[in-house]
Amino acid sequence: MAFVYYFKKYKTSRKGIIYTFIGSVLILGFIQGIIIPKSVALGGWFELMFVNGFGLPFHSGLIVYFILLTVAFFFGIRYSEQRNKPNLQMGILSVLVMLIGYSTIFVITIRSNANPPMDENDPSDVFTLQSYLNREQYGDRPLAKGQYWNTPFDSKSQRKDGKPVRMKAYTIKSKGGNRTIKTFKYKFDAENYLKANADKGLSLANEYIIKDDKKGSEYNYNSEFETIFPRMYSTQAHHVTEYKKWSNFKGVPMRTKDNQGNPTIVNKPKFFSENMRFFFSYQVNWMYWRYFMWNYSGRQNDTQGHGNILDGNWLSGVDLIDSERLGTQKDLPYSFSRNRAYNKFYLLPFLLGIIGLAFMAYRDVKNFSVVALLFLFTGLAIVVYLNQYPMQPRERDYAYVGSFYAFAIWIGLGVYALFDMAFTLKKKELFKVIGYPLALGGIIYLLESIGKDTHGFSFLILYLAIVAGIALLLVRAVHTFIKNPNILASVTFLITLSVPVLMAMDGWDDHTRAKRRTALDFATDYLESCAPNAILFTNGDNDTFPLWYAQEVEGYRTDVRVVNLSLLNTDWYIDQMKRKAYDSEPVPFNIPESKYRQGTRDIVLMQPNPKLKDMYVDAKQAIKFAFDEKNKLPVGGGDKLSYIPTKSFSLKVDKQKVMSLENGTVDPKDSALVVDRVEWKINKSYLLKNQLMVLLMLAENDWDRPVYFAVTTGKDSYLGLQSYFQLEGLAYRLVPIKTKNKNPNLSGRVATDIMYTNLMDKFKWGNMDVDGVYLDENNLRMTTNLRLQFSNLSTALIDEGDEERAIKTLDKSIAVMPDKNVPYTRVLLPTIENYYRLGEFDKANEMTAVMFDRFEEEINYLMTLDNVNGYSVKEEMQIGNYMLQRFAQLTNIVYPQDEFGEDLSARASAMQEVLTVRLQELEDAHRRILRGEF
Repeated sequence: MAFVYYFKKYKTSRKGIIYTFIGSVLILGFIQGIIIPKSVALGGWFELMFVNGFGLPFHSGLIVYFILLTVAFFFGIRYSEQRNKPNLQMGILSVLVMLIGYSTIFVITIRSNANPPMDENDPSDVFTLQSYLNREQYGDRPLAKGQYWNTPFDSKSQRKDGKPVRMKAYTIKSKGGNRTIKTFKYKFDAENYLKANADKGLSLANEYIIKDDKKGSEYNYNSEFETIFPRMYSTQAHHVTEYKKWSNFKGVPMRTKDNQGNPTIVNKPKFFSENMRFFFSYQVNWMYWRYFMWNYSGRQNDTQGHGNILDGNWLSGVDLIDSERLGTQKDLPYSFSRNRAYNKFYLLPFLLGIIGLAFMAYRDVKNFSVVALLFLFTGLAIVVYLNQYPMQPRERDYAYVGSFYAFAIWIGLGVYALFDMAFTLKKKELFKVIGYPLALGGIIYLLESIGKDTHGFSFLILYLAIVAGIALLLVRAVHTFIKNPNILASVTFLITLSVPVLMAMDGWDDHTRAKRRTALDFATDYLESCAPNAILFTNGDNDTFPLWYAQEVEGYRTDVRVVNLSLLNTDWYIDQMKRKAYDSEPVPFNIPESKYRQGTRDIVLMQPNPKLKDMYVDAKQAIKFAFDEKNKLPVGGGDKLSYIPTKSFSLKVDKQKVMSLENGTVDPKDSALVVDRVEWKINKSYLLKNQLMVLLMLAENDWDRPVYFAVTTGKDSYLGLQSYFQLEGLAYRLVPIKTKNKNPNLSGRVATDIMYTNLMDKFKWGNMDVDGVYLDENNLRMTTNLRLQFSNLSTALIDEGDEERAIKTLDKSIAVMPDKNVPYTRVLLPTIENYYRLGEFDKANEMTAVMFDRFEEEINYLMTLDNVNGYSVKEEMQIGNYMLQRFAQLTNIVYPQDEFGEDLSARASAMQEVLTVRLQELEDAHRRILRGEF
């Protein structure tokens, strides 16, 4: 916008362009760094002064702040108008309009104060709103200067204080108001406390208190090991592994002291060859350029990739180019090519954009610079700002959509450029336009050959030059026969129309969501897995947000309380769980808010007392101990943490209650299996706040409400309770029945009657069986869980001797998730094995034949890759080979299938022999490469 204004208003000069650029950056920084955050921060300052300083009611400072702002803008506009200062008036009006637009954020605070069932971050006052807007829950990352992942702490001062966190509180003051007795988050609790202590002369005050002082919460790093423009900073182990891989890390050894003060050697990453290599190879190439090329070149598949050659790469559709990067794309296995996101645009949209870019830069450099800045600031600038670590939880292409829009402008201009050049481009210029890129491609090819590198880049340039030349020659040829510009424009339009038509034809099927209802149906399936008035623990986005939607919008199973374990680490979410929501009663977190307030019991140590060895401590007693302020251990730096003196816990079981029809925890037929006490161990050195709250809930619940864990939460969330789990659908119910099983896909037991009813009668399947429904990677990951639960149920039914229902269960799993929409994968192996166990040989053989052919085809393809690419996918080859050998074993030894089994056995043996040789070749080649590096 600054350049548009400059080009319209002033004569262009180098100095003017530089000043405009600097000015625009400063304006952007002023808006993003001052206007937006500081306007709220200033309101917080007023609020703090009027409430804490003057003792006025909450929000009084904000009211004064808004009045002063209004008055300041009024007199500022009036002054600028009276003194004829148009620039000043424009600046004041600009800030005013921005603040008016930005004021819509207060809708968030208004909504939060209504205490809705879903109120993330609880931004109910100016301080929590500021934290919410600054995205403080997501942490921070260094940008201009900072640490690497292995930078040691400053030996003189390892820690520094962070920004204190404030909260709105109702404070009980001593007689005379000089001393704070107690603080409450809610006025109701404070007033009740005053009534209970009416004889002590206490008073109630409104205050914003510091709930977490953040003392020593941040680290000071050794400046010798810091760097400008740090790109590799995360200390998480899996991130460090990826840093080393992407940067080809070796480092520079430097002597220093470790964080305990002992002499050590740290390999500091090299700035250019490692830090910047990670920036260009991962952050720019993988996390931006790849997404860019998805849109304008083509896409390999919709599987999220982390740098391997099989998942999520960009594709051109030109094998000469793609084979240099990803291995040959000819004769791809069916399991690869059937992916609907396998899009081949042949670089045509990209080429049109490059033509339009060059044309605009040549014909209208002013407007070109405007679009180019839009492209850069919504693309590469965001790459720099985000400073993303590897192994992102999801693809991030949505972050750069602005730059994709900017490039689309050049694509449109590319069409006009072809039309224009048909009239204006002379033969000499035409040869230059075609010849220069061809010469560049040839030079790059020679350099790649000298450096023994792949030729993907040179082939890309040569291909683009050739196709561009053909397009230019074609429109010039048409121009020789058609002189009418209107007709030529129509012909050019029809020629280039093939590009968006190609994109629509190849890209529509992986963008349409027609007929797909999986999000809502899977959500209702989770909820339907639970008994009435249940508490359901979930963990991630995909097993939480759809459930919230189903309850909030569809009004479905509002008796179930969904408790997200990730959010349960926060005090505001615990507060919300203590309130009634819809038809669900509060979660029994029966402790005062001050006991779990942020900064309090974020971590609780597990320090076993030798006197309690071999004893299971009652969970209620353990919780009482943990929340007692007297029970704390020193941890250094003057800090103390609460702790629990055991890792072994027990829950008392009221057998009469759990077996009653009203309670329904245990089916009366299983009464002999009910234990007197649930006893388990938590093999951790500490509990996070969410884990502590789960333990509290279990202790306080006393088997009154059904407790479930979603099957997608993961073992770390189960707190060692798996032996007391009962699978009832997409959730495990906690029951006082101990079960041991060796099935790696199952924890505890299966409630066959309940689960059969759920899967066969109650669950919905999102139209997964409807022709043409597109299921992306997220959906297919969910179907893996569904197929596992079907096989778990069928296995349990077989073990009970209920073969009829076991067969129906298996048939249902295939019917609702057919191969046409949900491809057969190795997760179906238990399904096939159960078909064989049930004597359903035709069904088992049909599935086995399909899967054997696909794994065999996939291995054969992967073995054709060159040594470098082949070594990177050797694990996939080994997994595929395991499946072939297992199928051969099933059909020859376990459940002999005569000629069919003999055929599979012969093919599996041949594959084993060939693959063994190929894997050894890959190992030898890899060792040679490593020796060459050193």
